[in-house]
Amino acid sequence: MRSDDTDSEAKSDGRIRRMVARLRRGDPSRRVPDVDDADLEVVVRCDDDVTASSAVLDRAGFGESRGAVLRHLLAVPGEAAPGAASSAAREGYQETTLLDGDPDAPDGMVLIALARVQAVDARTVSQERSRMASRASRAGGRSVGWAVLDLPG
Repeated sequence: MRSDDTDSEAKSDGRIRRMVARLRRGDPSRRVPDVDDADLEVVVRCDDDVTASSAVLDRAGFGESRGAVLRHLLAVPGEAAPGAASSAAREGYQETTLLDGDPDAPDGMVLIALARVQAVDARTVSQERSRMASRASRAGGRSVGWAVLDLPG
């Protein structure tokens, strides 16, 4: 691994730790979820790239900005999947398992699910959707959906 890759990963890890600390400040009794939490539930899901993030979040009653897991689903050629996941990892995303209800991959493509903990509101979801669509396009694929996952209760 090159030293600039190590520096980039260290900076990303620091940004994520600071973000999680900020998310906890709003309500210290609320546990901020982790991408790997087994009890995460899908609270918002959208497989339509035309629908505005704000409309989807409003319909689901997800009005306030809070820390949750934002998950993106990309369809990319199989040989491009490791590169797309690696690129996303530099921004704090982790590759996660597919969920029940995820669409099937288009012919010649594989699905990769990328998730991270972050503040979730219409603006941040829209920004991340755009970034993921760009990442998928550069890999020869497309973004096929996104979801917000959170702890029950």
